[in-house]
Parts: sequence; C-alpha cells; structure tokens
Amino acid sequence: MNRIATALLFATAAFLCSAASISAQGVSLFPPPGGDDSGEREMKTLAEAYPDRINQVARVDGDWAVDVDGQWFFWAAGRILPQAERWHPERYARFRFYPYPLGSLPPLPRLDDQTMAMLKKALKEARIHPPRRSESFLERLYGAGSRAETESQLVTVGFLGFPVRVHQRIVGELAEVAAECANLRQTDPQAASFLAGLSEVDGFNYRDIVGTATRSYHSYGLAIDLIPRSYGGKSAYWRWVMWKVDDWWTTPYEQRWMVPLSIVAIFEKHGFIWGGKWLFFDTMHFEYRPEILILAKG
Repeated sequence: MNRIATALLFATAAFLCSAASISAQGVSLFPPPGGDDSGEREMKTLAEAYPDRINQVARVDGDWAVDVDGQWFFWAAGRILPQAERWHPERYARFRFYPYPLGSLPPLPRLDDQTMAMLKKALKEARIHPPRRSESFLERLYGAGSRAETESQLVTVGFLGFPVRVHQRIVGELAEVAAECANLRQTDPQAASFLAGLSEVDGFNYRDIVGTATRSYHSYGLAIDLIPRSYGGKSAYWRWVMWKVDDWWTTPYEQRWMVPLSIVAIFEKHGFIWGGKWLFFDTMHFEYRPEILILAKG
C-alpha cells in the first residue's frame, strides 16, 4: 500500500474505533501515526484545539494527560480515560485520531489480500461486538453528558438557508462557513449549483454511530449532514455500496455523490473534517474535529 492508502486505512478508526474485542486479541489494524503511542502529540494537540476548555496538559503519573475543568484525563494505550478507568483500556475502543488528507482528493486505496482480510475480519467482529469508546472525555469537554445536559448546550441557527440544531460551540464556525459559501456562490457555478440542490441540513441527533456502541458526533450537536434533493443515482455512504460489492472502497469518486472541494476547503478552514475523505466514506457528513486538522497540518 502507498502512504495515502495506509492513512486511509487508519481512518477506518473514524468508524470502527478499533473494536475492543480485536484490540484485546492484540490485533491492530490501525496503528498510531508515526508509530508513537505515547499520546504526547495527541494530548498537546487537543490542548491547542480547545484552549478555553483544557486548562493544562502534562505528564502525570507516567502518562500524558489533560485537565478539563479540574478533572484529569489520561492517554491510556490510545484511549483517553479518567483516573478511575485508565488501568483498563482494553474495555474500550481507541480514541479517533487518524491522518486526514488535506487538499485534493487522495487516490483510492488499493488493499492487498492480507489487509482486505483484516478489514473484513474487523467488520465481522464489529457486528458481533459493536465497538465502544469511553465517552467520559468528550462529555466533559463539551458539557454533554446526559441527553438533557447535551440539549442544554444546543441552539438552532440558520445555515445555508436551513434551520439546524447544533452545539453552541460551533455556532461561530458555521457562521463563517455560511458567509464564505455565500461569497462562493457568486464566483463558482459548480458550488452554486450544489448549494441550490440541497433539501435540508441535519445536525443534532442523539444516537450511536451505526454499527457501534459509541456516540456519534451528531449526538453532541457537532456534526452536520448536507442532504440533497436527489443523489442522482450515486452513492453517498459506504454501507449503501457494501451490500452490493465486496471492495466498496474502490467505488470511483465519479460514482459517489460528492461535495465540491471548494466547499470542503471552507469547512476544513473552520475546523470541520469531511467524511468523503474516509475509507468508510460518508460524503454527506462533516464533523467538528479541529485537533485532526491541526495534526494534518503538521
């Protein structure tokens, strides 16, 4: 596999979060970027991304940790766990850090037989034992523990001409995205046509990621889906394809419903990553992950 294909394979963690059952068996489809699993880079990046929420980052009792509102969360074998859970990381899937390709679309991955077998095994294991990530860190970071607490953080805003319910954290960022998209309409006919073809924008939805026991970023109000009036016979989601073909990741971009890259670039500028660049592609989906983009910029 080339470097981009390897990065995209690691990005499967965005969906599977490395099934806990597989991790317990010592099998790792998704190694940490660069082979360093100390957590130093990841925890420092989180502190950079959320300076108003993370009070400090330090090495505490042998592990890198961040302090959120007076509570320490520790890097524990790729998980981010509170003190009470840090000694049993095998109970949880890894936190979702992965290389994200900025700029143009990456080449479609070409997986060898061994990697394909591992990928299919991971999917099979995930169906039997849906991966579960510890939610403690994100719930503390966003003030979004229970559903009631989460909903207290939500506001309804106008975005691209539609009402959407989102976490107050991203209201300013979405306003910037909307303003730049409005300007883009005037100069980019492809973007203007795309935006005119939207039927709705979905935001908050209190649910797990499909096929997992892990909260979706929609459940925090930190993700949005751009829904068109018509997909034009194309696929926007990997699960729509996997039931038809075994190697769904090879679906050509021209056969996928795509967001213009000029619009994707605006979202990325303001802290959102696009599911269209994932191996487990979801071209409708954007989620707020400034830490992923900081890592991508090096």
